[in-house]
Amino acid sequence: MYKVIMAPTEGSDSEKAALSVAAKLAHRFDAELRLVRVLSAPIGIENVHRPPVLEITEETLHEERLARLRKLEALGTEVSGLGDIRVLTALEDGPVAPTLRDYAKEFNVDLIVMSSHSRGGIKRVTLGSVTDYLIRHTNIAVLVVRPPASFIGPTREETVSRIVVPLDGSTLAQEILPHVAALGLQLNATVSLLRVLTPSTYAQKQILQPGLPWWDADIAEAEAYLADAASFLTEQGVAANKEVILSDNVANAILDFATRRRADLLAIATRGSGGMSRFVFGTVADEVTRRSPTSLLVFHPKMATIAGEIDVAESQILAGA
Repeated sequence: MYKVIMAPTEGSDSEKAALSVAAKLAHRFDAELRLVRVLSAPIGIENVHRPPVLEITEETLHEERLARLRKLEALGTEVSGLGDIRVLTALEDGPVAPTLRDYAKEFNVDLIVMSSHSRGGIKRVTLGSVTDYLIRHTNIAVLVVRPPASFIGPTREETVSRIVVPLDGSTLAQEILPHVAALGLQLNATVSLLRVLTPSTYAQKQILQPGLPWWDADIAEAEAYLADAASFLTEQGVAANKEVILSDNVANAILDFATRRRADLLAIATRGSGGMSRFVFGTVADEVTRRSPTSLLVFHPKMATIAGEIDVAESQILAGA
């Protein structure tokens, strides 16, 4: 499924787990791995004596760029040694997040692997903000690696992972399932599908307890929805189970469930910016992404699909009017 994997880098030690995961996935999928670093003007001079401003010449900047390029190429050589993979390096100029987005589009990247944040300091743009931008402004799956990245071992036989996939009842949310299936096979993973039901009536708000008449229809619908998702995964060769939970706080319920299941990876679809709040969790996905202590796979479905989902919903509303 994945042929081109991109790993943004700024050269910090905090990226080691993400680069290791990217290399292992590139090996498993027989994909090329592209290490991309973006320089934002003006270039800061690092680890060398900083001359007065007037002495910073084009030659100085050129030498600094060459030094960073050599450092990036050395990193590429180091990463390629983690597996039998093809590693390409690129040093780009421009605003970090948009430049990475444009690079990913130009080279048909189909998976982005990156750490959740970078080291601090005014010279750095945190990868946390860059990650958020890439999720919201691309339709490429983003794997956010948070150490320890224990969900992928040296070989498939040595890997046993647990993936939790929260779904919100929409067909749009299910667009993450092909990504889950692809990773599930390579990670030798068991997938737990989760649907969190929230109270919509006064009676439901009073008593959050299954087995009561006003929950029967909702739970049955949620079970059928998850069964359809589970069938898709099992047909792809991935073991899947399902669970419906009643809660008035969706994000908390997802994170608590992931903790109980000792999840190695959370996989969630998000509508990102735009769209309608009733589809693909809305702010719930954002909250889960920010608060999750484990690594995440986050996917923003294409707007054309979102538009189709909204059209269906509006047709159902009009039909019931």
